[in-house]
Amino acid sequence: RIVDEIMRELAASESPVAVVEAAELTALISACYARGRHDKRHPPPHADNFPHIIYPGTKWCGTGNVAEGLEDLGSLREVDACCRDHDLCPDDLEPGQTRHNITNESPFTMTHCDCNESFRDCLRGVGTGEAKEVGSAYFSTGLFQCYRLAKPVKGCKQWAGLLTQACQEYEFEEEGEPRWQVFDMKAFE
Repeated sequence: RIVDEIMRELAASESPVAVVEAAELTALISACYARGRHDKRHPPPHADNFPHIIYPGTKWCGTGNVAEGLEDLGSLREVDACCRDHDLCPDDLEPGQTRHNITNESPFTMTHCDCNESFRDCLRGVGTGEAKEVGSAYFSTGLFQCYRLAKPVKGCKQWAGLLTQACQEYEFEEEGEPRWQVFDMKAFE
């Protein structure tokens, strides 16, 4: 299994950084996420407890970061700057944290939807193949969610996702006060 192979390589390596293909990163994130979902008795593990898996040429794109400071970017500077800015989103929920009556049950930080849209716009603006791969790994897997204040959700109009199904278009109640809710992210296009 690809995840077991990656984990064996990481355990044997002396480097805190592993260079993996986008598909391998997506598979590993999926496995880690699934582990966090299965045991509801304990809070989800924080992503810092997993090996840092960073997209090649970046220091901020992946699980955590390996940068030595805010200005420390990899050779893919524009893509890395997008990831850094997203990582520094001021409104986020760490694993197990509750705010706005929302608890993050994922092993990864959940950010406000506005931060995710800024991240999407930044990657689109870079427009390279690497930016598209990073965007797809984050947005198109169906594994990550965001939160925001919105009218109550009535249902989902359209589903999609590479690893799990994620709502791509929501239907909202006409009436009702806005409330804090969790949303799936639209696939990266």
